Amino acid sequence: MDIAQLRKEIDTLDSKIVELLNERAKIVLKIGEIKKQNRAQVYVPNREREVYLRITSQNKGPLANDCLVAIYRELMAGSLVLEKAIKVAYLGPEGTFSYFAARQKFGLSVEYVPLRSIDDVFRDVATGRSDYGIVPVENSTEGGIRETLNLFVEFDVKVCAEIVFPIHHSLMANCKKEEIKKVYSKVQILSQCRNWLACNLPHAELVEVSSSAEAARIFEKALQPAAGGQYCAIIANAEIAQQYGVTILFSNIEDNPNNVTRFFVLSKEYGAPSEKDRTAVMCYTKNRPGALLEILEPFRTYNINLTNIESLPTRKKAWEYCFYLDFEGHVAHASVQKALDEVFKKCSDMKILGSFPKCD
Repeated sequence: MDIAQLRKEIDTLDSKIVELLNERAKIVLKIGEIKKQNRAQVYVPNREREVYLRITSQNKGPLANDCLVAIYRELMAGSLVLEKAIKVAYLGPEGTFSYFAARQKFGLSVEYVPLRSIDDVFRDVATGRSDYGIVPVENSTEGGIRETLNLFVEFDVKVCAEIVFPIHHSLMANCKKEEIKKVYSKVQILSQCRNWLACNLPHAELVEVSSSAEAARIFEKALQPAAGGQYCAIIANAEIAQQYGVTILFSNIEDNPNNVTRFFVLSKEYGAPSEKDRTAVMCYTKNRPGALLEILEPFRTYNINLTNIESLPTRKKAWEYCFYLDFEGHVAHASVQKALDEVFKKCSDMKILGSFPKCD
């Protein structure tokens, strides 16, 4: 059989695939009508996880699972838009790690809304201007991102999903390394590259900006005639190099090669249990000795694995703190319900931020 005949077979299969995809889309539209009648959420994270698990378990190759998941990501994103026009807010501008994390979760079919601050992302979701929001919550090098965690105290939003995104930083400039006088990036990124910068650019001024993409914008302006910025550099995701016309000098300069950031997907509601879930809560305690121990004890009693603990100021009274906790399990599970009932008795208040599928 020659190439021409094999390509004819591919064309025939493509026609069948297109037909089947549209048959699937018709069913999606019917589901969308039922959701609309029941005022249910369009995006269902536990169903999304179920689909990914099913297609990868059925995959016998030669197509890799990652490729199959990427195809279905776009398919499900297109299906969401069939049910409703979806807006997803993120810390902009386009090109930030939040943007790439959002794209990893929602694909290319939804409308992305770049905002100037994490505060604005929370506000956009809380007021309903955006359906979902993407915010960084924890980095494997830096720990919990307090700016995000503090905002859960102020805004009534829920966590419906999480994204674990590998973070790799590149140094970009349009001059030689020896000529660089200033390096622009977000404070967390500069911190994650601290050792590399100390060894390679010890005399360069480190300039903090609101995001890595904002650093690229500043760089772009600095290269304008008479701007005097030809000896500056940025640290950002390598994917923005072409967008802003900057050359990658060094790749993967983060101090921790296993650097990852966990992002939360904000919504007005969280979903039903999946096979593996995580729950996040905010606990408000009285300022007394042993308060934290009292709220942690029920998790040990019911054998629930705590995955993060952060203390945060309540911003209501000086030296008054609340505790952010996340742990394995869903609030619908009996053991979690029992543990939280006991925790609530030890708190002055408790806020369940959400239960969501655990990202592998």
